Amino acid sequence: MSAKKMAEEIRKRLKNHGITSRQVSVRAKTYTFDEAIDVRIKDLSVSKKLVETIAEEYKYIRWDEFTNEILNGGNIYVSVDFDYEALRKKAKEFTEVAKRILKERNKYKENELMRLAEKDDLVVLYQPYHNGTYPHVRLCKISKDSCLLDNLESYYAVDENSLSEALAILSYQYGFDFTKTNS
Repeated sequence: MSAKKMAEEIRKRLKNHGITSRQVSVRAKTYTFDEAIDVRIKDLSVSKKLVETIAEEYKYIRWDEFTNEILNGGNIYVSVDFDYEALRKKAKEFTEVAKRILKERNKYKENELMRLAEKDDLVVLYQPYHNGTYPHVRLCKISKDSCLLDNLESYYAVDENSLSEALAILSYQYGFDFTKTNS
């Protein structure tokens, strides 16, 4: 089946879940030897995990069994991500919260974490400094069996824009309320 037909199938399956083409765009691209399906989420409230689950079923990559390299030809690559323009638009809603968090980061030492929000067994942490790497926001699951947190997702948050984007994704995907952030 061609990537174009697969893109049609993905659209149908998304529609069965109530997801329209206004919310998610699916495009097929053909290259010399391979094909690609590019899925962009335009409505941040649409579950990225659901879209990935549907779209990833159509991915087909041929590997060399000895070198573990990708073989050229016949592959169908699938990428799922947020539409950048839609993300930037929604991120503006979180600009003031991001500014407040960035002002507070100077109160924290190198390996300290800022707890930004909690919901059920999930917690959002901001690490403004970490052994010379970029600041990042982490979505973690609180383990009931130990004092360790399971890192589910991580986003670089080096400035107001990238921090606002991370907050927008976590708010729309998981329902976190960052207006109550006590940074």
